[in-house]
Amino acid sequence: MLFLKVCAIGAPGCILIRVASFQPKGTAFAEMQGKCHSSPCRNGGTCESQGLDYVCHCPSGYQGRDCGTPNPYCVDEPCLNNGTCYANGGGYSCACLPGFQGPRCEEDLDECVSQPCRNGAICVDDAGAYRCFCVPGFQGYNCEIDIDECASRPCENNGTCVNGKDRYVCECMLGYTGENCEVEIDECESQPCQNGATCHDLVGRHTCDCLPGFEGLGCEVNIDECASQPCLNGGTCNDLVDSYDCNCRDTGFTGLTCGEEILECNSNPCQNNATCQEEINRYTCICWNGFEGEHCEVDVDECAARPCRNGGRCLQKSDVSAYGDPTDFNYANAAGYLCVCPPGFTGETCSEDVDDCKYLPCRNGGTCKDQTNAYQCLCLPGFTGVDCEVNIDECQSEPCQNGARCEDSVSGYKCRCPEAGPGEVPWGGDHCEVPLIGCRDHLCENGATCAPLLVEGQHSYICHCSPGFHGSHCSHATTFSFSRQSFVPLPALRPDRLPEVHLRFRTTLPDGVLFYRGDGDSYLTLEVTGGRLRAAVAIGNAEIYLSLPGLVHDSGWRDVHLVLNGSLRLELRSPGCGVTSCWAENGSATLHHLRVPASFSEAFVGGTELGYLGNTASQVGFVGCVQDLAIDSVPVLPQYFPEGSGVQMGCSKTDWCHSEPCSNRGRCVDRWTSFYCDCRRPFYGDRCEKEHPSWTFGHEDTVSYASYDIGGIPGARFAVSFLLRSRKRDGLLLQLRRKGAPYFTIYLQASEVHIRGPSHDQTLASILVATGEWCLLIMEARNGSIAFREGERSERSFTFLGVAAEAGDVAFVGGLPEGEDTEPWGGHFKGCLQDLRLFGEHLKVLNITAGARDLESADQVLTVSLKVELCKNGGRCRVTWNDFTCDCPSNFTGRRCERRVWCASDPCAAGSRCKDLPDGYECLSNATFENDGLQYKANGSLVDPVTRISMELRTREENGVILRAFSGAEFFCVGLLNSSLLVKIRTGNNVEALAFTSMQPLSDGDWHQVRVAMADPQQGSSRWMMAVDGERSGISLAAAGDLSFLNESTVYLAENFTGCLGEVRVGEVYLPFLSDGAPQSARFVRQGAEEVRLGCTGSPVCRPNPCLNNGTCEDLFDLFGCVCAPGWEGPRCQDDVDECASAPCVRGTCTDLLADFECKCPRGYGGKACEDDLDDCRGHSCMNGGSCVDGVDSYTCACPPNFTGLLCQWIFPSPRCEHDVQCENGATCTEAIWGANCTCAPGFTGDRCEVEVDECESNPCQHGGSCVDRLDGFQCVCMPGFAGSHCENSKQEQKEGLPLLVVAVPVACCCILLAAVGLAVMALTARRKRQSEGTYSPSQQEVAGARLEMDSVLKVPPEERLI
Repeated sequence: MLFLKVCAIGAPGCILIRVASFQPKGTAFAEMQGKCHSSPCRNGGTCESQGLDYVCHCPSGYQGRDCGTPNPYCVDEPCLNNGTCYANGGGYSCACLPGFQGPRCEEDLDECVSQPCRNGAICVDDAGAYRCFCVPGFQGYNCEIDIDECASRPCENNGTCVNGKDRYVCECMLGYTGENCEVEIDECESQPCQNGATCHDLVGRHTCDCLPGFEGLGCEVNIDECASQPCLNGGTCNDLVDSYDCNCRDTGFTGLTCGEEILECNSNPCQNNATCQEEINRYTCICWNGFEGEHCEVDVDECAARPCRNGGRCLQKSDVSAYGDPTDFNYANAAGYLCVCPPGFTGETCSEDVDDCKYLPCRNGGTCKDQTNAYQCLCLPGFTGVDCEVNIDECQSEPCQNGARCEDSVSGYKCRCPEAGPGEVPWGGDHCEVPLIGCRDHLCENGATCAPLLVEGQHSYICHCSPGFHGSHCSHATTFSFSRQSFVPLPALRPDRLPEVHLRFRTTLPDGVLFYRGDGDSYLTLEVTGGRLRAAVAIGNAEIYLSLPGLVHDSGWRDVHLVLNGSLRLELRSPGCGVTSCWAENGSATLHHLRVPASFSEAFVGGTELGYLGNTASQVGFVGCVQDLAIDSVPVLPQYFPEGSGVQMGCSKTDWCHSEPCSNRGRCVDRWTSFYCDCRRPFYGDRCEKEHPSWTFGHEDTVSYASYDIGGIPGARFAVSFLLRSRKRDGLLLQLRRKGAPYFTIYLQASEVHIRGPSHDQTLASILVATGEWCLLIMEARNGSIAFREGERSERSFTFLGVAAEAGDVAFVGGLPEGEDTEPWGGHFKGCLQDLRLFGEHLKVLNITAGARDLESADQVLTVSLKVELCKNGGRCRVTWNDFTCDCPSNFTGRRCERRVWCASDPCAAGSRCKDLPDGYECLSNATFENDGLQYKANGSLVDPVTRISMELRTREENGVILRAFSGAEFFCVGLLNSSLLVKIRTGNNVEALAFTSMQPLSDGDWHQVRVAMADPQQGSSRWMMAVDGERSGISLAAAGDLSFLNESTVYLAENFTGCLGEVRVGEVYLPFLSDGAPQSARFVRQGAEEVRLGCTGSPVCRPNPCLNNGTCEDLFDLFGCVCAPGWEGPRCQDDVDECASAPCVRGTCTDLLADFECKCPRGYGGKACEDDLDDCRGHSCMNGGSCVDGVDSYTCACPPNFTGLLCQWIFPSPRCEHDVQCENGATCTEAIWGANCTCAPGFTGDRCEVEVDECESNPCQHGGSCVDRLDGFQCVCMPGFAGSHCENSKQEQKEGLPLLVVAVPVACCCILLAAVGLAVMALTARRKRQSEGTYSPSQQEVAGARLEMDSVLKVPPEERLI
């Protein structure tokens, strides 16, 4: 311990201050301590070394060299103000602390007398000290430090700061001014740019963007555009501003630069698409072939020489009217002529007769006979039609009887007789007209099916044998069996016949030769290998194999057919092949012309001779049953096999596995004459009744292992497998060592199986095996890789080289001997192993060769002692394998229920959310404040220093105080200033307060997360930084200490704040909005009982709805926004949106609608915005196979050859009357531009008037009348009671109208009679009147007129004709 002696000026004594402690070693230190090393001072006296001596400074009340003598003068502590009492002869003296004097230290010294404060600071005396209050610009204990106002770097834009007393001066860079160089000088203010140029202000300079035509620093120079002599061909240049003008007069050129020659061809003087060639003051027309003249106006007539023969019509290629589509005309091809040939002729001049049979129009074997413009088809029997295309249906006459089905064929038919029902007699004969009675007394045996026959009128039958029987009556059994390895040689076969074998078989063995034909060099085999069917043929150097998928050794019958005929074909009928058969074929070219060798006369069934077995894949004889054996289509019956051949008649088979003889879920494998059990590990024995013992490693945390000498199996292929049960996630399972060094290791890491070799480490599978359950692990080396399988999961392979055992190798299981390090592999294994097999050998733990340690039998599995209370707080302990679990009450958690869940009791008030802490809980909530703040105190409960403040806030207020606290000169404040977050800090080691703001505003109505923290909390003082929403937003310019004064001071929250607050934390301690009584030690306690409005709610800005036109109001927290209905916009949805403003119509005129627009499209366009060119080809009228080509509001038809016209409706060349068109039924033929046309007589229609119009097609007859078609008319045969041309009148209605006629006719006659009598009376009266007036001589006209009038009525008597 070191002490510093401090002596005050003018004080009678000194004080000792402890400044450090250290413990140096060695004699040098002992010598340095001197006499004080032995602690000679007593009663708490302090020893001071002085050379080789010491002095004891005694406490009050003691004196003497070693402070052992009591001082009676100091017993009453006469020295005041902590002064130290020393004996002084017969009295005492007081050593005063700095700041005090007097005999008893009773006087307080005025430390300010010496004027320690500098630079005009104010000195304030204090007890034993003084404080200096500095004037602005100075700091330090005595205000001796001139504050560097340049430390905050106030000068902007790279300005140089010059420090002064309580001030600074910024020397600005070129282009800047202002107190802090914050103002950029606008060099454009003096308008330095001339001639309308644009000035761009830059830092310390400017640039001018000149208008076109000017240049120079200030755009004062007018550019002479004529300097480059732009006018060509002798034109005169006149300079303008940013331009020039060329005078091209008398140059013969025109244009901007007189570069364009005046073209005489612009008037298009050349006709017929001729090319106009420019020359000086003239032009020349270059004509297309077929045209001539100065302007190519003359069309040369190529048809004048009549080149077309056989009546062909000549068309000039230059005649546009000859083209159906004028767009097909091309002047490049206008020279020449085209002959339109009559039907039957072709060629350039119609000189070639067309062969109408060239394209073989006759079908179904018909013979074509060419004619002029026609052909004739001579059909084979059974076909008819113009092209023999119609198959005559001989079934149309229904020749089949008794419900038979008629099947039409070429020039014939076949009757398919129906199946006979139970007890019914089937039908037969060509027309199914004959009952078949051949099976009435049939002799078919052994379940055979009798099929009746009718041959030349004679009834008979045939027997269809069941499998296993043969013969005309199915009386011969064909089934035989092999119960041991044997074979049957068959009689000599004819090698000249097609090699073929057919048989049925059943077996339970996966290997066996069914059939062998040939010798050792040339052979044909059929066998079962690996449970699958296989066939092979070898003749000379040719060798071919076939195999079929699917297993065939399940004791079911299989039907096999093998044939060699240019190819090798193997066919199998079995349940797995469905309705059809499974087959495979190899048509190798070596078999196409292969001759069957003479050795094929020799054949064997069930196997073959020992010397031939090497040619087979199974190399063993067949054991099982065979039936229906046929070789080269000849049945082979077992009754004729040689005696002693080793076969038994029939097929007798014991179902060995029916009784499930295998224990412990072992699988029974039928071996036909016996069975064996395929045991699941770890079971074994004839019937899996035994179990390999399991052994526990690491029982009760002991270290155990087993080791084996594997030197007896050198070079064996690596294979290891075992059952594992463990809960330890890491540990060594197996390690192979050679000469003490490991070369192969299997171990657990994080519950996964790993292997490690000499060169690399490999994870075998991402499967967790340390689960406390048994799992089987199998690893085997295969061709440079390790195959791994866990239980029933699929196998995976990994590249892994170099695993082979040698003599002297040792295998360690579960760990290593003492002294060997197992940590690289996770330590020793803890758990159980069972049925361990290495290199194919089962390892017994009891037969350990090399050594073992601390192994326990499987029945000594770890259990958990219940003597110790493992589960705390009422938890219930459940023992599992090698472990335990605790079922905890709802209010406790943890592995041993050691941690309390405080929130389980729901301690928080409604509207808050409980959060568990290790020693308590917090009730988290949001709250709304309106200048109604809260106060908190920590009461010294905070353990850690306060280095950060965090909060969640939401507001629209731009100014306010959110959180503040102070203690003496120290304070901390978080508030809002002009929407930005403002932080002010002053701690004990700060002279001035720090203040900094956020870069982004927070008064936007959204939630924000704010964090204010020390940049380096490990230091006593550092800069403070601010983060808003996780992003850095501000930092203080100077450093400050932590806020530990908040541990004792009052924290004011939201006292001048309107908005919402979420979680507010000081350090990591939450400021609760409610008094929750939480039990944790570090906590803030609310002061006062003010009510808090939980939840975050703003003013009801959407009530009533301020949005117009069905707009939806959105509450944005003390602000609303309107989501407008379609078609409206504006802050309150008050404006109708003009959807046409964006010009949405691609074409056409836009009409604005409410929330929509409508485009009135021009013809030919459609779509919402008239963007689609309508497909005018939809529903087009192009005829005769013409292709429609879409256009704008129209379409054109691309016609196939021999057709023309707008719709391809005319034949080209146009047909002519009498020559091409023959109108029928008296029609008149007329020729038009489209060719010949038939004008039909009434009653006929069609292109040639060949169809009679059916006037009855429209059903003109009413009331059920029958229509009879007539030429150019019809006749209705009416139903009784109806009449009329259309049977439209009812005879009953006419009968009811008869009385009216009876009355009307007499009345009409009477009226006529009365009129006649009246006329006669009038005539007589007129005659008498004339007689009374004299004699009258009629004129010639009257006589003639009277005669004419009367002649039309009656014959005049002869005597009156003279009048």
